[in-house]
Amino acid sequence: TTTPPTGNHLGPTISFRGIDNAAYYRLVDDQRQYYMDYTGTGNSLNVGNPHSLQLVMDSLRYWVLEMHVDGFRFDLASALAREFYDVDRLAAFFELVQQDPVISQVKLIAEPWDVGPGGYQVGNFPPQWSEWNGKYRDAVRDFWRGEPN
Repeated sequence: TTTPPTGNHLGPTISFRGIDNAAYYRLVDDQRQYYMDYTGTGNSLNVGNPHSLQLVMDSLRYWVLEMHVDGFRFDLASALAREFYDVDRLAAFFELVQQDPVISQVKLIAEPWDVGPGGYQVGNFPPQWSEWNGKYRDAVRDFWRGEPN
């Protein structure tokens, strides 16, 4: 579920929110009606919950086995590494990816940051992951534009 720019939450519930909001999304501890937003999209998937984590892993496996993709790029991947509030390179998500006989064999590219505290994690993802280096990308783009650094 994403929140429209107006912040209107009055529309119909046609998402995981209506199935089990607290299982699928990270919620603010003392105000469970609000989403913890590490992504800037209004909510963050709760991969600390086994059902949510299974959904992610099953989806990845489907794309590899049925659609024959050879890898994934994860936007705001630090949000997937958050155990409680901190980014943890040993998070359950990474352990399952490493152990999975299908997912561990494809290319894994992380955009290694999110908008939460301590979210900039370039150089901190597990070894089998490649990392999108935003500072390098910006420097190369500025060079080709002729902009000073």
